[in-house]
Amino acid sequence: MTPFERFGPLDAIDVALLAVLVYQGYALLVGSRAWNVVRGLVAVAGLWLVARAANLEGTAWLFERLAPVGLLALVIVFQPELRAALERVGRGRTRRSVAGDPVQELMTAIRELAAKRVGALVVVEGTTPLGEYASRGVTLDTPVRAELLQTVFDSKGPLHDGAVLIRGDRVVAAGVILPLSQETQRFDRALGTRHRAALGVTEVSDAWVVVVSEERGTVSVARDGHLDTDVAPSDLLTSLRTVYGEVRP
Repeated sequence: MTPFERFGPLDAIDVALLAVLVYQGYALLVGSRAWNVVRGLVAVAGLWLVARAANLEGTAWLFERLAPVGLLALVIVFQPELRAALERVGRGRTRRSVAGDPVQELMTAIRELAAKRVGALVVVEGTTPLGEYASRGVTLDTPVRAELLQTVFDSKGPLHDGAVLIRGDRVVAAGVILPLSQETQRFDRALGTRHRAALGVTEVSDAWVVVVSEERGTVSVARDGHLDTDVAPSDLLTSLRTVYGEVRP
């Protein structure tokens, strides 16, 4: 009897449950700093399998002895992430409202903030997860709205000096503290901390960042460790449409 002939309804349920568990585990981890560690662990596991297949007894023995200690260390180091994941499971999923066009919402907010010379720092997350930085701010998880962004930066409250982190059409967090760029050779000293933070996060990720200068009311855009200053509205719109994959011929 072949394996397919032995495959019954209970086996199908078993496979479906495993698939759901794997997917839920992925959904809980992606977007957090633990996700990069998981990818590293997969690479290490692949190396261990290669060592076993090639009969590299010394390497395989070392991996087998370190595995229990490594798992315990991961549980200790990522205790906050594991607790947050379990809390999300307990709360369950709620229906999210759909935002309007995030490009137009961002354009409206940036235009108004620049006109009023209100300093702002907005980060649009790319493929590199920025959950580690978001966890240090105030969680919002709301649709991208121009009014919300203007309120956050124009309030002069505790969230004013931090960054707003956007993931897709959702404002993930506000008051986010970003790493400052350590590059001093090519950095204009006339630019402030917001610009250094914009450069800093783009040096460690593929995020797109826009900065509104409080002193001059100008707009700058940072990406891939490069900062463009005095960006015109038309260029800003083009850049935003590129980020959101809306470039049209």
